[in-house]
Amino acid sequence: MRRVTMLSLFVVLCLSVFLGCETTKSLKGKLTSKVSGMTSNVDEDLLAQVPEEKREDVEKAAIALKVSEEKLKLAGLKIQLADFQKKHAGYEEELADELHEEALLALDIAKLEAIDRSDLGEKEDIINKRADLKSKKLEAEAERVKIEAKVATSKRHIDQLTKQIQNQKDTIEYIETGAVLDTRKESYMEETERFPREEEAQPKE
Repeated sequence: MRRVTMLSLFVVLCLSVFLGCETTKSLKGKLTSKVSGMTSNVDEDLLAQVPEEKREDVEKAAIALKVSEEKLKLAGLKIQLADFQKKHAGYEEELADELHEEALLALDIAKLEAIDRSDLGEKEDIINKRADLKSKKLEAEAERVKIEAKVATSKRHIDQLTKQIQNQKDTIEYIETGAVLDTRKESYMEETERFPREEEAQPKE
C-alpha cells in the first residue's frame, strides 16, 4: 500500500513538472514566432528546419527581446507619470495661492465687520468695501473649485499610472522568473532521469 502511495505521489509530481514545461514551451514558441516576424536578416525557412532541441539560444533571445519590449513600455509609463506629477505639483501650487488669496480677503472682511460693529468709520464706505471684498472672495472660491477639480483629476491619473507601472514591473518579473523556473524544471527532469528513484535503487528481495 505504501509503495502504491509513493508511486502515485511521484506520478503527480512528474505530471506537474511536465505540464509546467509544456506551458513554458508554448510561451517560448509564441515568442520565437513573434521574433521571427520582426527580424529580416535570417532565412526563416532554414530556421524552421532546426530541431527544437537546438533552438534553446533562440528561445532565450526571444524571451530577452520580450523583456526589453516590456521595459520600453515601462519607461513610457514612467515618463507619463512624471508628466502628470509635474502638472499635479503645478495645480497644487495654484491651489495654495488661491487659498492664500481667499484667506487675505476673509481677513479684510473680518476687519471691516469688526469696525462696523464698533460703529467706527463711514458706514456707507464700509458697506461698499465689504461688498467688493465679498464679491472678490466669491470669485476666488469659484476659481478654487476649478483648481481642486484639476488636482483631483491629476491625482487620479497618477494613481492609475502608479498601478500600471507596478503591473508592468510584475509582468517583466513574471517573464524573467518564468524563464528561470523553466531552467530549474529542465534541470530537475535531467536529475530524475540520471538518478533512479529510491524504490528502484533498493535491492530486490
